Amino acid sequence: MQKWIGTWGASPAAPVHFVPLDIMAAPAPVQGTIRHRLRVSAGGSRLRLRLSNETGDHPLLIGGASVGLAGEAAAVKTGTLNRVSFGGRSDIAIIAGAAAVSDPVDLAVSNLSELVVSVYLPLPFVASPSEGVHQATLASGRDAVLEEAWRDAAPLAVRPIVTAISVAPLRPTRVIVTLGDSVTDGGAVNAKEGRAWTDMLASRLEARADAAAYSVVNAGIGGNRLMGQLIGPPALVRLDRDVFATPGLTDLIVLEGINDIGVGGRTIEGITYPMIAFDELVAAYSQIIERAHERGVTVIGGTLLPFRDAFFFSEEKESVRQSVNAWIRRGAAFDGVIDFDAVVRNPGDPSALRPEFDTGDHLHPNHAAYRAMGQAVDLSLFEH
Repeated sequence: MQKWIGTWGASPAAPVHFVPLDIMAAPAPVQGTIRHRLRVSAGGSRLRLRLSNETGDHPLLIGGASVGLAGEAAAVKTGTLNRVSFGGRSDIAIIAGAAAVSDPVDLAVSNLSELVVSVYLPLPFVASPSEGVHQATLASGRDAVLEEAWRDAAPLAVRPIVTAISVAPLRPTRVIVTLGDSVTDGGAVNAKEGRAWTDMLASRLEARADAAAYSVVNAGIGGNRLMGQLIGPPALVRLDRDVFATPGLTDLIVLEGINDIGVGGRTIEGITYPMIAFDELVAAYSQIIERAHERGVTVIGGTLLPFRDAFFFSEEKESVRQSVNAWIRRGAAFDGVIDFDAVVRNPGDPSALRPEFDTGDHLHPNHAAYRAMGQAVDLSLFEH
């Protein structure tokens, strides 16, 4: 039996002071207790939290943390609130560039259930802003980790400081990590209104009537790239941290590369990004595949979504996208293929999203598109 498996994730990304898509607020320091409502994938008999200061440049003081089953809104279900400890202590200073894994918490969690995780920050901390999928609440200036219900909470759109949750599984479980950008992270999705395609996939896998168990861990970062820096470390840099470090990892889905293509030739914050060639993208995918295969991990490639009329579109870039998708579809390198492009493209113009799937920026899928993407994944890809 596996001792621990990953069941939820939110990859660390440093705060940015430019906003390429005008969809994120500027980072600002917060102090007090941040509370997140998080949906796990696979359940288990116990759990552990992973808190991150991997993008920080000075120690991060955690004054306390707690976890419990979710009640209404930001409240914790009565009788399930547990203080989280680190080496037996309720507080911990996480050095710059490091992460901290909690002691095991004896809290039984069901498949697809929601948890409330609270973290007390006694000193001001600049959290990374979120595009909308990572919703939080803040009890400003005080330690509220052991309060079941909050009466003075304010909404806060930041990426969680807790970046992973693992559980002690009840049976052998396949652990699937999804590596990507905002389309995987859930960009343009309001957590109150809908979920990303990864959540749809997790729900479909959980609903299967066979003996297998599955977990889907999201390793998407909005604005992320395969090779170059934009938001968060490039995929090739963060593979070890966000993918291979996931306990119990068996499968990897890669849906990334549109930002590498799109920012080519553009200048952001004084940096001019070079155009990316088809061969460079293939080389990046091939490295991800090779590094995964040497660990016995199956790698599935997702085709890149259409982006005509998006802010960084050009016909030259569309040609590169089409070449990449043709290479992915040939299946010569990946162990399996999910043709997301075929699901969401406009039949009258394959370079554009279907109008009913477009959020309006011609780049990000809406809730209906995410549902279609999640439904399009062939579940037999995870049966071997």
